[in-house]
Amino acid sequence: MPSHNQVETLFRQLDLVPRVGERRESELCVMSLVALLAGERHTDRPATACPVIACYAIKINDTVDCDTRQGLKLLATRIMGTNDGRCEERAWLLARVCVNEVFAYLMEDIGAPPTVIVDLPRMPLAVDSSFDFKKLSNDLRNVGRHYGMDRSRLADFRYLLRACGRGSPEFVASAAAVTLVDCARLSAVPPEDNRYWDIAVGMFDRLCDVGLGERVPGRVAEESLMTLGAQARAETVFRPILVWLYNGLRKLPKPA
Repeated sequence: MPSHNQVETLFRQLDLVPRVGERRESELCVMSLVALLAGERHTDRPATACPVIACYAIKINDTVDCDTRQGLKLLATRIMGTNDGRCEERAWLLARVCVNEVFAYLMEDIGAPPTVIVDLPRMPLAVDSSFDFKKLSNDLRNVGRHYGMDRSRLADFRYLLRACGRGSPEFVASAAAVTLVDCARLSAVPPEDNRYWDIAVGMFDRLCDVGLGERVPGRVAEESLMTLGAQARAETVFRPILVWLYNGLRKLPKPA
């Protein structure tokens, strides 16, 4: 198994960027980094990762600020091995956090009384296939409108709850990511102090904790760790030689 130092070295050599990135340029997104560590082909949908986490991670990776994005490197090894069939549980968790926590924070931001916030309609903790998402959507819309919540924020929650009603975990993950990103972007608070960004990034740990006790950790492939490092060393060694040869060839007399 690779050492902790090898992982740290790899993390120092690459930058996380929006989109899938390119291994040859030492630029990856958080999910293509997961693929690299797992020894898979270059992709942002590695087989080792839960599809719900992948959908969520792609949106967050592409929208968070550059400095915060680099911190996602530390989550890559946690995401490995999460493709354990718990998509529905993770999708429910994402929706529940948005409804039960994020909506309450938005109400707090617009000055709603604490008594109203305490009594807001909420989702149950456990997955409930009979839950009435349409009623919840209408209830949140009514209370949000009453206290002057921005219509676009209410539209995000209605879109999220509509996704929950359709039963597609990946659809829910994307909608939850959009909801959190929009809340963070419209907040006047800088990223380092923005609680919506904190929730968005903190969701990775909460998602990976689902089923943790029953899951076999994903193995980090040692050969993958060496990919970028070997490439960088080769460039350091051979680039001067290639430059010398190229310059020498340029000085040769041209054939008649």
